[in-house]
Amino acid sequence: MGNFQTDRVIQILLPLFQGLSGQPVYQVDAYVLDAVFFAKPDCAQSLFAVDKLGVLPALSLAMVIGVGVLATPSYRQRIYSAKTVSSVRHSFTITGLLYLGFSFLPAIIGMAVWTMNPQLENSGFAFLFATQVLPPVLAMAILIAGMSANMSSGSSDAIAAVSIMLRDLYTLVTGHMPAPEKAIRLSRIFLVLVIALALLFALTSNDIISYITKMISMIMSGMFICTMLGRFWTRFNWQGAVAALAGGAGASVAVLVDSDWLAFWGNPCIPAVLTSLVASVVVTLLTPASSMSREQALEMITRERESRPTPPPLPIGKRHTSRG
Repeated sequence: MGNFQTDRVIQILLPLFQGLSGQPVYQVDAYVLDAVFFAKPDCAQSLFAVDKLGVLPALSLAMVIGVGVLATPSYRQRIYSAKTVSSVRHSFTITGLLYLGFSFLPAIIGMAVWTMNPQLENSGFAFLFATQVLPPVLAMAILIAGMSANMSSGSSDAIAAVSIMLRDLYTLVTGHMPAPEKAIRLSRIFLVLVIALALLFALTSNDIISYITKMISMIMSGMFICTMLGRFWTRFNWQGAVAALAGGAGASVAVLVDSDWLAFWGNPCIPAVLTSLVASVVVTLLTPASSMSREQALEMITRERESRPTPPPLPIGKRHTSRG
């Protein structure tokens, strides 16, 4: 029975990887795919698994994925470092298409593993379980590709975190950017701090899926609201941004500590986003509008990034002239 299940998974997975590598794709027997699809519970075959999870938990799971993509800090690093707006849009289009194409693979692998081992309790081990029945060379290549993808994502997010700590938090506390000879040393210190905090958070969970959904709800819900309001509402100010971050984190903690609320919502994403939105709008309306226009803010950020000194104020009616 075990060999039969192993053969079925190889017949399903091998053509997928052959197609991705450009090799000829061999025909998969119809009974193999039928065995995989019919092995799934009937409740898991509904749209977004609503029959299995429930309406709100299924919606929360879909929403937390969208919030995580829209609020990921590493994407803003691409915007800051891009040469033109068109290059950013082109990059995001390619990334979205790759995500769409890749999204089918985990689902198929998960269904195949479920066919082999319906008693697998931790879904995070499904990918590793699938590689155990593949040929050693192919399994090694897949594991290396998966590890490299995780390390690449982790390193880009760590770089974004260090950049924020160095350029925003450090400047907020000291009032100036660090000297060039100190920047590298501070970057290394902040990097160790970020990795240590990430490790500490990861040790609190033994399920990667629930860990990701909880962290996205707690940290990125407020960032998502900041991104959306910052883009489409010119009245939005820094006080509202702080309220958005605090409101999203507070709502997430409140849902996580109450088992009944967590069972009702599935994960804290929806209440966190709604609380963050309400808090940011209320605080923004109750506080003074920013006296700096978006053009002035962009100029200030560009000047800081390029380490150019602030131009001295000129009397009314005067303007700076270019040199040379």
